[in-house]
Amino acid sequence: MQATHAAPGVARIGPNAIIQTVGALEEAWGRGETQGFLRRMGRDDLVERLPATMVDEQEFIALINALRAEVGSEEAGRILARSGERTAGYLLAHRIPRPAHVVLPLLPPAAGLRLLLKAIAAHAWTFAGTGRFSYAVGRSEAVLYLADCPECRGVGAAEPLCRYYEQCFQTLLQTLIDRRVRVRETACVAGGAGACTFTVTWR
Repeated sequence: MQATHAAPGVARIGPNAIIQTVGALEEAWGRGETQGFLRRMGRDDLVERLPATMVDEQEFIALINALRAEVGSEEAGRILARSGERTAGYLLAHRIPRPAHVVLPLLPPAAGLRLLLKAIAAHAWTFAGTGRFSYAVGRSEAVLYLADCPECRGVGAAEPLCRYYEQCFQTLLQTLIDRRVRVRETACVAGGAGACTFTVTWR
């Protein structure tokens, strides 16, 4: 089975992409150093107040690019992975209905994934912006695709870069589907792939 969701013509994503990245920066660097970085990239507004509504996806892309320029792709990847984990934590606490927390882990992983990924696809524009999210679920493996992924848009790299989405997906699926779930980005637009590809295993 494969389902596809294309963003509905808007280039906005949820504010947690910004909020949780700033939070991950403060964890890693402290508040003062984080504020200095934000000011250097011309985002004094984020020092004063974090967004509370949907933001232009270009704001997240610019933050990622500035972070990579500041500390390099490897360290930026660690911070973005933590941001993805924090974003998943927020979604689990505030956006995923409580019955889903109870019911999904009781189902066989493939069945639970089909239900959860269908719901995620219906709201994919909130994290993918103008990117395109799709998925395929098999008996012992699933694959998630994110074409035109914001995290690596316009960037070239030999290795997959999308640690934010990788960790966000893994934290969500480990909590709601099976603690054995592992998510690994196996192909990346930054390396010339048609879509960022995240392989999901649970055995």
